[in-house]
Amino acid sequence: MFKIKPFVFSMYPLLLALVLLTCKGLNAQQIIWAQLNNIDKKTDFTKVIGQNKHGVYVLKHKNSTFRKYFIIERFDKRMNLMRSKIIKIPNAELQKIVVLENDIVFFTKVFDKGYTSSLHVQHLDTNLNIDLPTVIAAECDLPNANSDFKIEYNENRKQFLTWYLTEQNNTFEINLCTLNNFKKGPTKKIEIAKGAFDIDFLKAAIDVSGNFFGIYTESKNSKASKAADFQTHLLCINVTDGLIKNILIHNPEEYITYADLCFNSSKNTMIASGFYGKNTDDEVAGYFSIQIDTKDFAFISNVQNPINRKTVSDIIGIKAEARGDYLSKFKIRKTIPKTDGGQIIIAERSFITNQSDVFYVNGIAQTSYSKIFNNDEVLILSIDSNGALLWDEIVFKNQLSTNDGGYNNGIVIMINEDNFNIIYNDKLNANADVIQVTFNEKGERIKKILINSDQYYALVIPSEYNQVTSNSAVLPINQNRDYTYIKLLY
Repeated sequence: MFKIKPFVFSMYPLLLALVLLTCKGLNAQQIIWAQLNNIDKKTDFTKVIGQNKHGVYVLKHKNSTFRKYFIIERFDKRMNLMRSKIIKIPNAELQKIVVLENDIVFFTKVFDKGYTSSLHVQHLDTNLNIDLPTVIAAECDLPNANSDFKIEYNENRKQFLTWYLTEQNNTFEINLCTLNNFKKGPTKKIEIAKGAFDIDFLKAAIDVSGNFFGIYTESKNSKASKAADFQTHLLCINVTDGLIKNILIHNPEEYITYADLCFNSSKNTMIASGFYGKNTDDEVAGYFSIQIDTKDFAFISNVQNPINRKTVSDIIGIKAEARGDYLSKFKIRKTIPKTDGGQIIIAERSFITNQSDVFYVNGIAQTSYSKIFNNDEVLILSIDSNGALLWDEIVFKNQLSTNDGGYNNGIVIMINEDNFNIIYNDKLNANADVIQVTFNEKGERIKKILINSDQYYALVIPSEYNQVTSNSAVLPINQNRDYTYIKLLY
């Protein structure tokens, strides 16, 4: 039997456990193409937000700030556009939007007078009609202009929790509020750092009971540059009974370079995992894995292991590995819990470089500047319930683009009960095929062309896709410089 824990959607029943299929069977899927005339010329940013029994929903805006308004579109399950509507949110910006079983809920940060902000929640019905706002938090003094309200929800979308930070005299507090039928429920204000210069939450999540978990890094001073200047903590809070656990999760001489959280409902555990480095804040010397019992916040396992040096050599080269160099710039794209208590970490090497070129116009030197967006190898780690490495694999790719925000770079991850798929555009500077690599539980893979460039000339947009059910995903597509969607059914 496969042991990858499937995605759970409240509007879809869990699939029955399947007998392990052959790789050929695992790799089969159907592609549904939407009509090309679904493009909105006034918008530049699109995000597929989910599906329920009424259809598939897409969010649009002229940019990713979502201030003053947003556009919501509803498609049927065959990706035919049914309705489009502009939702006005004056003097506010969108914080979170979630597709529920029968409607849509969205949260907005409203800008008050005196540099304070409030959090409101509203619903959209099946006809995209909006109800009156409910105030969740009023006139909050957030630490700075870039601070936001955060909204967490569990996998069945029954439990919601909002939180935000406040700061006074270098003392940071976290303010948490549970929602009862989207009305303000129990609240907690907890001091989490005193004497810190800054706080940066790397990840937050809640479990099925609404307990809060967060990974945050605090810096000790404004000129922090050494590993000892940064402390990364795992924060666990039971909002109901007040139980709190706040622990340092790394050695003082090491950096936590990237971190993720995932809840395993099969074991009722929260898994904190990520990468650590020894010399720089983007180095990947090894991985850590911490399993927490969500009932009492007790440790089940706490492991820190180096990355396999053979894997390091395969990525950076034999000579660099022999010098003792490490991997760097790998960011976790997805952590998948497994039914046996382990997890699969999928990470991608992603970074931006700046390039300057000098050219001459009428004998006068001119300089142009470019931003180069790089998305390269994908590193996959399969970890058991004790934190030990079962296997690791690499998907080799090289994506490079200039001054486009890396729009067609990156990966799509589609998780089924019996396998997972990594989808990406190949050779962005030429006629690009869309590639799919399918992995089973043992790390065995099948690679194939999902969309042939000679036939379709199409590129997927990885940052805007969403897995909308346990066996389907909707992907925005650039096709012949036009815009549409495909729906993948597995």
